[in-house]
Amino acid sequence: MNGNAHTSRTAGAAEQALAGRRVLDLAGEPGMYCGKLLADMGADVIKVEPPGGDPARNLPPFFRDQPGPDHSLTFLYQNTSKRGITLDLAREEGRDLFRRLARCADLVVETFPPDHLEHLGLGYDALSRDNPGIVLTSITGFGQTGPWRRYRSSDLVASALGGAMHVTGAEADPPVRLAGSQAYVAASTLAAVSSMIALHHSAATGAGQHVDVSCEEAVAAVTSICGAAKYLDDHIAPRRWGAGLFASVPSGTYACKDGLVYLMINRPQHWKTLARWIHEVTGNEVVLDPMFEGPSSVRQPNRDLLDVYIGELTCRFTVEEMYREGQARHLAFTPLNTAARVAADPHLEARGFFVEVDHPATGPLRYPGAPYRHAATPWQIRRPAPRLGEHNEEIYRGELGLSRDEYDALESDMNRSPRERGQPLPVPMKASERTSPVHGASPGSRRLSAAGANASQALSDLRVVEFTAGMAGPWIGRFMAFCGAEVIKVESPQHPDVTRLYVPPAAPDAGIQPQLSPWFTDWNAGKRFVALDLTTTRGVELAKAIVAHADVVVENYSTGVLDKLGLGYEALRAVKPDLVMFSSTGYGDSGPCRRYVTWGPNIEALSGLATLSGFADRECTITQFAYPDPLSALHGLFAVLCALDHRRRTGRGQYVNLSQYETTVAAIGTAMLEYLADGREPVRRGNAAPDAAPHGCYRCAGEDRWCVIAVSSDEEWARLCQAIGRPQLAADSRFSTLAARLAHVEELDRVVEAWTSTRDAYDAMTVLQAAGVAAGVVQNIADQLERDPQLAARGFFEEIAHARLGKVIANGIPLGLTGTPGRSGLAGAAVGQDNEYVFGQLLGMSAQDIEACVAAGAIQTGGPAPQPAPR
Repeated sequence: MNGNAHTSRTAGAAEQALAGRRVLDLAGEPGMYCGKLLADMGADVIKVEPPGGDPARNLPPFFRDQPGPDHSLTFLYQNTSKRGITLDLAREEGRDLFRRLARCADLVVETFPPDHLEHLGLGYDALSRDNPGIVLTSITGFGQTGPWRRYRSSDLVASALGGAMHVTGAEADPPVRLAGSQAYVAASTLAAVSSMIALHHSAATGAGQHVDVSCEEAVAAVTSICGAAKYLDDHIAPRRWGAGLFASVPSGTYACKDGLVYLMINRPQHWKTLARWIHEVTGNEVVLDPMFEGPSSVRQPNRDLLDVYIGELTCRFTVEEMYREGQARHLAFTPLNTAARVAADPHLEARGFFVEVDHPATGPLRYPGAPYRHAATPWQIRRPAPRLGEHNEEIYRGELGLSRDEYDALESDMNRSPRERGQPLPVPMKASERTSPVHGASPGSRRLSAAGANASQALSDLRVVEFTAGMAGPWIGRFMAFCGAEVIKVESPQHPDVTRLYVPPAAPDAGIQPQLSPWFTDWNAGKRFVALDLTTTRGVELAKAIVAHADVVVENYSTGVLDKLGLGYEALRAVKPDLVMFSSTGYGDSGPCRRYVTWGPNIEALSGLATLSGFADRECTITQFAYPDPLSALHGLFAVLCALDHRRRTGRGQYVNLSQYETTVAAIGTAMLEYLADGREPVRRGNAAPDAAPHGCYRCAGEDRWCVIAVSSDEEWARLCQAIGRPQLAADSRFSTLAARLAHVEELDRVVEAWTSTRDAYDAMTVLQAAGVAAGVVQNIADQLERDPQLAARGFFEEIAHARLGKVIANGIPLGLTGTPGRSGLAGAAVGQDNEYVFGQLLGMSAQDIEACVAAGAIQTGGPAPQPAPR
């Protein structure tokens, strides 16, 4: 390997999970993180760049503010552990070399516009002729099919159309995107998951497939808390709510002596604990009134009053005191961290989270570390991001066997400009090509034909056991069940999944209806359900018996709970030696804060995401969709699939632990690296960009209607000016260059909004997209269901059979597996609904044995009894 490669402090002699896998990485900015995930888990990821280099090498921020091909912190962070080559795919010689590389590859990841690789003769059909098992994963703004497939996209556009921006930030502000290009992070992580699922199927059958990932759909999936199932149940489209959560009372930031803490209360007992503490410190008697007790909906009318009471408590303490004492009382208090506080956090230091990476252009820097921890096959940054063409000779001569003369000729040709090589310059796509719908087979018929050709689902050979609640754990099983795995969820009537504690808004007097929760559908459809009392010896024995028939265990109970029950990894490995066990908690399974209580919004505050995102005058920007929960679930599923890939090769299972705190810091790694490299807090830019203008969210006609616009070049600016009927602005000295537009950005934004404010948001988007300008409506869930033809054409929203309601509509699972499309099983199951199947058929227990276990209380039946709503 290259002499400049540096092994991080976490490195060891252990083999990595994806050792032996080869990936060809053609991805630009939208998909670079996908390749990083694969490379840091041991895959040989070869980044293939054009002779002039990936444009992402020019993405700010830069090391010490010095632009250069090896100074982009975005590029450096998202390309760790990869090797790098240059290759000219516009020439037949380059395409031939790529084909030779692809014959020995498992996976190709690309982010070109739809059909680009097909036009080069490098599409899936062409690659699979030489390598039938190959997987081609395409990450685009809107997917390979549908009427918007040629629309221009960006992280901002995907965040808007995907529904994230409408529910992020303060109500008084424009909608705002998250720091660190999270639409691209979500799409890349989803693509890594999809790729591993496709590779699992390929290893079993020898059949590869084309994976079609849409950035819009990826964002729409991670926002499912605010999604279709909830909206169709209560007919309320969530919107921005500031630092608090619309569904959690109290929640938000509270002032201490020296800063802000974040608090979230969403369980009745937690409110009682907080109320007693307030009374203990302040003497407030009113806060103990039973009228405030019960679920959050009871406290909603008195939200502002309760915030005053809580403020009277927090103002008496420092942030550190409030954090530690609150957690000692088992309350979800966390500091609102800056990047500096994250970098100095004693908990992360104790866990050795940050690692040192030595790049020739920067010297050694601390990088965010592992998003998950594999006990047997550790995550590891094996080398820094490659310099341009760094591994050309190693790969072309050492692996493809080019002679010295052939290699020298190749290098000489790539060092010439396109004109010198006789290569035609790219022709801009016509507007009609950008916006025209796809002709031929519809996405639905395409999926149907693929399913008919290969009815087997990709994970149908796996069985998963869940000890989970909420979203961060259950969503993993939801994906696996969608792909054919048999997923068995263990609950009890006394301790059901928290999402079952649901009071229908249309019938509050009916009390808790555990089968009707839309969130339970979103995260648990298609699973089997058993009810066990795990506080009994027999209940634990039965749980172990189920695990003995499983491949994977997923759990997200509080740290140490399963160990206390006798169901920790060592105990389960004794009955299933090759078990893959995955555990997800807020802080991880070690370190001084490992037993602390958190929810998704707490992690947003703790990780720095809430302070790095949003507008300059807002100290805290929170999502309404608990972003760290789906983010951790996607990373966790990828981690599980990596461990299964290693087990397939070696026969060995292992324990995998995920800290949602660390996963979220890793996901905003570029922003964190800016602080770690230069020692300064990244600037909160809202929707602005340092390398594009106009780049923002603009008011349109109607209440709370917005359209985002992202212009990345002077040519696009000229097209925008033409589209809005003011072509003369393109030559205006204030706006004629990017530097000028950035210098006059407030004037520029006023000019743009003067046009958008008189137009319907969809009309503005359509006009600009027809002109070749990236634009998108800031959609809410009602818009996505009723006005988005792209999601409709691709069948994003799924109709799912429901045990009580007949059928429901929910946000889909957009894995994009065209060869093995998934499907959701039954939703709305009762606690213990599958007792007979699991204990009788799977474990082979007799009816008498089952009845005896029921009589002893080990096997339980029925969910929580419906209760009248608290008054």
